[in-house]
Amino acid sequence: MKILITSGGTREYIDDVRVLTNISSGKLGAMIAEKFIKTERINKTGYHKRSMIYKTPLDITYICSKGSETPNHSIYDKVTLCEVTDVKSVYDTMERLVPEMDVIIHCMAVSDFGFEPCSTKLKSNDPEAFIDSLRDRIYQTPKILSMIKKWNPNCKLISFKFEVGLLHDDLIKIATESGLKNDCDLVIANDKKEMIDNHSHIAYAININNDKISRLSDKEDISKFIFNYING
Repeated sequence: MKILITSGGTREYIDDVRVLTNISSGKLGAMIAEKFIKTERINKTGYHKRSMIYKTPLDITYICSKGSETPNHSIYDKVTLCEVTDVKSVYDTMERLVPEMDVIIHCMAVSDFGFEPCSTKLKSNDPEAFIDSLRDRIYQTPKILSMIKKWNPNCKLISFKFEVGLLHDDLIKIATESGLKNDCDLVIANDKKEMIDNHSHIAYAININNDKISRLSDKEDISKFIFNYING
């Protein structure tokens, strides 16, 4: 089984020294990867035994941004790390790799906007010129999620939907619509305000194929749910 996991946040250069980035540590992606890389179970003799619980050999590709958290891949020699920077590098890497994969877990925070190159440092003492330069060079980046099933119609696709300050029903509606639009199999949805209010990484797993919704309490719960979903 070939699994591709994306994690972290992209970086779009505003000028030669400044970037626009999406806040994401990559910790969740790393936890998901580790859940597949290694599992612990107690064998019949009572000793802890590390084992791979898969029907076919496991091969993981982990795409992440520079500085984001990575899984402890040293315990398993079939983890391939691919470092990316901006949306274009993510797009190009995924376009090449997605057709080979059985499962895509796309939890990277991808920027919605980029900027045409600027060869100089924008002056910090001229806000109007700074804003004008950004306005003249800004463009919308391609929606990578919408391309995944076009690149590989047969893969199992898990996406993530992150919102801020929505009512629960609105969050579920928006996440479900995104899942249907992009032919996802499972969508993990969460709202920043709800997470802050509850001091936990609360999320909702929405099974697009049967409309079942499961409430997940933290990142460990999310990674465990995805592991079980793929291996179910």
